[in-house]
Amino acid sequence: MRGTGLCNRGHMLGFGVAVLGFVLLAHAFDFFTHEYAHAFVAWGLGWKGDPLALHYGTAAIDNILLQQQIDENVDYAPIFASGRGWQAALIAAAGPLLANGGTALICHRLIMGLIGRAGRPVVLWGLVWVDAFSTFNVWSYAPLRVLTSHGDMALLARGLGISVWGLFPFVSAFAVWLVWRFACRALPVAQARLFPVDRQKIFSMTVLAVSLGFFSIPGFLGGYGPFCAVLGMVSVFMVLPVLLAAQQEPAGG
Repeated sequence: MRGTGLCNRGHMLGFGVAVLGFVLLAHAFDFFTHEYAHAFVAWGLGWKGDPLALHYGTAAIDNILLQQQIDENVDYAPIFASGRGWQAALIAAAGPLLANGGTALICHRLIMGLIGRAGRPVVLWGLVWVDAFSTFNVWSYAPLRVLTSHGDMALLARGLGISVWGLFPFVSAFAVWLVWRFACRALPVAQARLFPVDRQKIFSMTVLAVSLGFFSIPGFLGGYGPFCAVLGMVSVFMVLPVLLAAQQEPAGG
């Protein structure tokens, strides 16, 4: 990898370890921000007694590393039964749209500001991963998991009294905007700051491949229905290559 700044085995190994470490940290931050957003909004609206009372699961390795057994522990049935669908919609939206979307916007502002220009590299590195996981977590809900019968987007649509097809273009537009801001604005700034001589854009391409690939899995596996499975495939096999190609400099650039 001549000219990339990752030209020896020690640097490559260090790069891989740093990616793995920050992926786990960014995922945990993103995950708990999402779940606690649901819980605190439900608590604020009077539908949950303790906002810290999530379903935490067991001490299994998958739960420790990737929080696979943890959820918001919010019962939506009595909320809908009370006729306050708008409150259920707000609780459902709090995780992906307010918490993850809001985190992505804050990280973007920090990356594009002083931290992106002159901040400590480790801080910028961490912000990029949090921004990536927040952005593509939103993406994993909209557009990938809107057209289904369960999950946050289905609850949001039901609470608003519209179909998931009616919700789809609005939440998807927000997600596409976040992805564009991250991949075409914030990420190139971070790439240039962290690895200015890397013409192959190893860092930015790694971030995109890992984060978009990771958050495409839920739809891709088919557990949310055929539309979500197709969109997951489009995400991996069309959107990801387009974003990776967009990181490259034009010929002679």
